[in-house]
Amino acid sequence: MNAVLGLVGRLWHGRARGGRRGVALMLVLWVIIVLGAVAVGVVSASRAQTDLVDTVRSRTVARYAAESGVAEAVSLLKELYSAAETAEQQARVFSEFYAELARWGERSLGDARYQVAVLDLNSRIDLNNSGEELLLGLFRQFVGETEATALLDALEDWKDEDDEPLPAGAEAAEYARAGSPYRPTNRPLMRLDELARIHDFGDSIAGLLAPYVTVWGDGRVNVNTAEAPVLAAVPEIGEYGAEDLVAAREQGAVMGTKLAVHSRLSELSAEPIGSQLRYVAMVPGRILVISRGWEEGRPLSHEVQAVLDLAVGGLASQANFRVRYWTERDL
Repeated sequence: MNAVLGLVGRLWHGRARGGRRGVALMLVLWVIIVLGAVAVGVVSASRAQTDLVDTVRSRTVARYAAESGVAEAVSLLKELYSAAETAEQQARVFSEFYAELARWGERSLGDARYQVAVLDLNSRIDLNNSGEELLLGLFRQFVGETEATALLDALEDWKDEDDEPLPAGAEAAEYARAGSPYRPTNRPLMRLDELARIHDFGDSIAGLLAPYVTVWGDGRVNVNTAEAPVLAAVPEIGEYGAEDLVAAREQGAVMGTKLAVHSRLSELSAEPIGSQLRYVAMVPGRILVISRGWEEGRPLSHEVQAVLDLAVGGLASQANFRVRYWTERDL
């Protein structure tokens, strides 16, 4: 910059007697403007690079915080199961686990923070792995018998590999005639929002079913966590049995190896539950852990959704956990 100013001085004095002085001065001023613009560009690029590095760092911190939330939640669940010595105590573990996570709130890890939520997937009916009786039992609670059968057939046609529609179902040709932009995927549902694309479901029915269904379950219903509509879908339980089970839970009862509730289910309490009810479980077989992490004071967050298989045996050492699905995204 000193060199440029010196050049301006020399040009000013050396050409003071000529008409070219103004032209030279303008030329030098343009040089100064160009150099200033270059300097501004360099500073802006430097700031952009700094912002990029800062964003990458914040994203990394958020990701590891979210993963730490999953790891700590799994560790807590293992600890609770290790202390459960009887089937009834194991049946109470998930409610204790859920309550403890609620007390956690936001957790700190250095400059990072994370928050964890959990869902017992066996508290819902799985759209991919549940038997026809269970699915029909749920659909009938929201629509009539004929429409429930049509929903079941349409769901099956969406998932099966052939192009032959079931009696009340729909394959690609039926979707085309109905003017739908969607076609059957010929595979199990990958996301719950696919349900609204299926023939006869639409947003209204899919919205009614959403709180009671999942695509990540194993086809069984946990009588200790499922809501009444899910319990009522189990053929051997039905509406009245569901009411009894919910009432018993509200009184603090849990089902360990048997259904020991109101007399309307008394015939089911004489033998171990697994020998009589095909769709029933007493403890979660799969859970969904959702962990969101972020860096303190930063807007970027990262979410991890982990579906875990739980194998809980009679001994603490037999409680095993395996990751079945793992998805993550920036928010």
